[in-house]
Amino acid sequence: MKKGNYAMKGDGPLNCNFIESKYIHQKNISYNYTINYYCSMKALGGSKTQKLSNISSNITDGTRVKRIYAEQGVRIINVGDFKDGQVYLESLKRISKNGLKEKDYIKENDILIIAVGKSGQVIRVTPHLEDAVISSDIIRVRLKQPSTAVGLVAYLNSEAGQFALEAIKSGLIHRISINDIKNLEVPKYFRELVMDNSLTLKNKEEESRPYKDCMKIFNRYITQNEDLFKIPKFTYIISSKLDSDRLDPKHYTYGQGKLFKTIQRNTDHVRWQSLGEVVEIKRAIRPSMDEKQEVDYINISNVDADTSLITSNEKDLFKNLSSRIRYVLEENEIITAKSGSATGTQNHVSAVVTKKHAGMMASDAFHNIKAIDIDPYYLLFLLKQTIILKQIDAGSTGLSFKTINKKEFEDIRIPRLGQLEEEQIGSLMKKHMESQQRE
Repeated sequence: MKKGNYAMKGDGPLNCNFIESKYIHQKNISYNYTINYYCSMKALGGSKTQKLSNISSNITDGTRVKRIYAEQGVRIINVGDFKDGQVYLESLKRISKNGLKEKDYIKENDILIIAVGKSGQVIRVTPHLEDAVISSDIIRVRLKQPSTAVGLVAYLNSEAGQFALEAIKSGLIHRISINDIKNLEVPKYFRELVMDNSLTLKNKEEESRPYKDCMKIFNRYITQNEDLFKIPKFTYIISSKLDSDRLDPKHYTYGQGKLFKTIQRNTDHVRWQSLGEVVEIKRAIRPSMDEKQEVDYINISNVDADTSLITSNEKDLFKNLSSRIRYVLEENEIITAKSGSATGTQNHVSAVVTKKHAGMMASDAFHNIKAIDIDPYYLLFLLKQTIILKQIDAGSTGLSFKTINKKEFEDIRIPRLGQLEEEQIGSLMKKHMESQQRE
């Protein structure tokens, strides 16, 4: 690529913009890198930067020692233990000390960055996490001046910092390499940035508090640790038990895993129930309507996976709509993805229909659910949990474009807690959604 100014366009943060040559990296000219790097620098507004390695004493990944889980041992932090900007202590497992070295242990004010999957999540190690170790999918940054960790984490979690981390992700699993983190450009003056963003960060923390409280209640009864979601690499199936409609190996190995066994077994505090017993999944029947009527409608792209909010909608004459626009939405119904590449992943989209969107139409790429014997906001909370998403993934067919049909969706097992606990989670979840909607 020649030096100069270039117009970049695509589906990222910008639809179209002219990029000056100083934002073009000679060895990385991909759209993802260039546009996110540009957005990061623009958000910093000309602040002076430096390489992260210049202010760090050590940047490395976690332990690669063979894991032998034990009742007594050293706590290990895995990628799955990161949720909503913090590490959930309740989900941490322990491993044997054998083979661990002094450099494997984390210290207060170390900075941890997820390097695969939902990469780019950043936290600062606080005293209650000291002396744990981290998995090899997490990068640890140890600063020369530990007191600057608060400022650096504030930057990395800011708009500019997230653009910078998004720029260096690569591949289908969004991997961030240690070398990329070493070369990451960060501002020289954290203090000013922290002061400028302190009110915003405080507001965001307040907004996320109800959801964190939901997780605290839920975690008393169900621990979603890594071990729960392990499945065997292969299994033996008697031919008479094979389903001619499901010849994909994923379907059968899932049935031999710990999750499958867990959701079939009730305890004193958790009762498992099929989703179809407590909801009605509406049939996708295209309504009769005047061809010239203007219609507001919602596609998968109009729902934000992280916030579970309907963030926008489309508008067109009914006669121009795709035949897939079939549902008429009602308040307090739930729409959740039934097809698409993100189905059953952490990017799976779900939302509760509010008064604002009632009466609009929706694509049959969603399952449109009426909550009959369950609080809709408790159900929305469940649809964001790994213990449900893994079941959706197991029940779906297809590789790059996955679909879960009505019967498989109705067969998903959901945890029923006590009435008080479900009401508390539902109320907190509704409060959380309303605070984000106002924003």
